[in-house]
Amino acid sequence: MITAAFWILTAVFVVRLYLVTRWGSSTAFLAAIGIGVLGLFLGGVVVPEAVIDAHLGGVNVLHLVRNLSVTIAVWLIRDGIFAAYSLDASYQSRFTHRPIAIVLAAFAIAIPFSCQRFGPTASNFVPENVQQLPVFIYATVYMSILALLAMSVFRICLQPQMSLPVRVSSRVVAAGMGLVALASVEEIAYMTAMHIDVGGPSVQKVLYVLFSPLFYGGVLLTSLGLGIPPAVKAWRRLQVRDRAALVFLTATLGRTYWGLSYAAWLASILASLCASSPSARLYEYIIRSSDHKVALSGRATPVLAGRVLDRVQARFDGGVGSLESVLPVRAAH
Repeated sequence: MITAAFWILTAVFVVRLYLVTRWGSSTAFLAAIGIGVLGLFLGGVVVPEAVIDAHLGGVNVLHLVRNLSVTIAVWLIRDGIFAAYSLDASYQSRFTHRPIAIVLAAFAIAIPFSCQRFGPTASNFVPENVQQLPVFIYATVYMSILALLAMSVFRICLQPQMSLPVRVSSRVVAAGMGLVALASVEEIAYMTAMHIDVGGPSVQKVLYVLFSPLFYGGVLLTSLGLGIPPAVKAWRRLQVRDRAALVFLTATLGRTYWGLSYAAWLASILASLCASSPSARLYEYIIRSSDHKVALSGRATPVLAGRVLDRVQARFDGGVGSLESVLPVRAAH
């Protein structure tokens, strides 16, 4: 599950980076997602944890760096969510939304970690060292901060949204952050049971097993939710539906109606794929194809191509408004 979350979040980061570099879109979530990708990467998805930790001294410092990365990523996500969904900017005056808050939170996590009796790299660092009071405090503080941040995001994401993509995105993020908060509380319960040795091995084992599906399931849902708005925006910007229709019609009807040579036909398909304004070109193509269809009325149109032509034609039969939506705007003379 952590692997799926890593690659989905990486894909979301790439799409957002493309939108920022190509169209100057908002960078509100870019840093958060980038740090989140780093945090998941440090979880051993690509490179084993022991290899990474060896470069940091081989005493489990990787565990601290990963947790700090996750904390900062969630804090930035919360900041971006509030900026996007909050009805006013009064939240910015709250101490918990100021940069100093996350700096203090990082110190609150790192100080107990530095007070432990350091040992060699451990794949299950907390379970193997939770009997140490500094490790117990370190992990409890980290999980408590994460739970508070996640619940803050959860609450703001439940506010009504007018846009369907934004509404779906916010609900998926809310579900993900709810799971992260639940996992954090569950992990605190597990660490407490281990530290003071209550509940017995069976209860402790159940609590241990529950954490990963809850936490990484929450990360997975959050990654999917954050990916919805940029995916929809990229889809609209690239005009994928019109581009696909243009390429399909060029491929199926180009040689039949236009009598193109094979090389010219391939070049036409490539030009359709890379068109800067596929909607406008599609409209021009429909007009041209209609003229050829009349001239070549004795030649049958493939059934699927005919259906695509009819659907596209129906979109452009709405009059002037439809034409203005697809044709380039020209200055009046």
